[in-house]
Amino acid sequence: MSDNNHNGILEKAHKARLGDVPVSQFMNAHAVMLKANYTVKSTIETFRIHHISGAPVVDYQNKIIGVISEYDLLIQAASRLISGPIEFKTNITFVHPETTLKEVLVILYKQKLKWIPVVNKENYVQGVVSRIDVLNFIANHSDL
Repeated sequence: MSDNNHNGILEKAHKARLGDVPVSQFMNAHAVMLKANYTVKSTIETFRIHHISGAPVVDYQNKIIGVISEYDLLIQAASRLISGPIEFKTNITFVHPETTLKEVLVILYKQKLKWIPVVNKENYVQGVVSRIDVLNFIANHSDL
C-alpha cells in the first residue's frame, strides 16, 4: 500500500469521524484460536477450514502466548515433519478492545500485518481485527 493510499484511508476515516471508534466495535469476536500442541498439519487444516491466514496461540485458559501465520506454516511444512508441533512467534503485537480505529490502522500499516489479536488487560483473547474488518467498518460507516 502506498503512502497516498494510506493517507487516503486515514483521511476518509477522519472525515467520517471514525478514528476514535474502539476496535471492540469492528473486531471479529469469534476468532479461531490454536493451542501450542497443535501439529503443523492440524494447523494447516484449521486455516483451510476457517479461511484464515493466521491465528493467536493460547494456553489452556485462552491467554495469548503467541501467533502463527501462513508464512510460518509454509516454512515449517517445507522444512520438517508436519506431524510435529507448531512453532509460533512469542513476540506478539496485539491491541486492547479500547484501541481506536486510527491506532489499528497505523499498526497494520507500519508493521505490514494482515491481522492483530485483541486481548484484554489479563491477556485473554477477545478476538482479532484484520485489514478487511477495518475496511468494511470504514465502508459501512462512511458516507463518502
